[in-house]
Amino acid sequence: MSRLDTLKDKHPGSTIWVLGSGPSLNFLSPHFFEDKTTVSTNYSAQVLGLTPDYAFTHYHEDALSMSARIAVVTLARDTVTQQEWRGEKTDELVLIEQDNYNPPGSAWNPLTTHPPKPDSLAYGSSSLHGSMHLAAWLGAKHIVLVGADCGTLDGEHRVAGYPDGDKLWVLYNEHHALMKAWLQREYDVTVYSLNPFLNLNLEGHTFQGV
Repeated sequence: MSRLDTLKDKHPGSTIWVLGSGPSLNFLSPHFFEDKTTVSTNYSAQVLGLTPDYAFTHYHEDALSMSARIAVVTLARDTVTQQEWRGEKTDELVLIEQDNYNPPGSAWNPLTTHPPKPDSLAYGSSSLHGSMHLAAWLGAKHIVLVGADCGTLDGEHRVAGYPDGDKLWVLYNEHHALMKAWLQREYDVTVYSLNPFLNLNLEGHTFQGV
């Protein structure tokens, strides 16, 4: 098992691509990411047919079935059961400690009430926040979110093959913006989002957001 501090600044000044689970992933090829440093949130890379460099999840069950070239990062206690890790402690596994393992509520705010621990990663309302923080922790100068859609595309709310989940688009949209602001303040990074289409007209596809 590895420690989080061994990942600190492994990719200084780089562009790191962070995958969410939104339906815009349906319009991307896994080959697009072959020469890029990637962080997968939960199963997103797996359903896309991609082995990411890193993966982050709040859930031990997910971490047990996820693979990454360098590291799979998860909480020391599962966010649902709050049990300690019970699987094999492989070389690529990184367990991070938190002061509180109760899932954050709608009032989560890394800028004020929920600042991440100095030696850990953000524990937000979505695993995406930990993935974003991991990218900055790795030394990214630029973070590109992929599939952090916060809405539906042609009526689909997840990339094909991804397990159904919460659809708290208004909350996630707000919290993603707070996480971006915190990363900009603490790490001086840029945070953008990939549009897989020619422009914001989406080539005739229909997006319904918050």
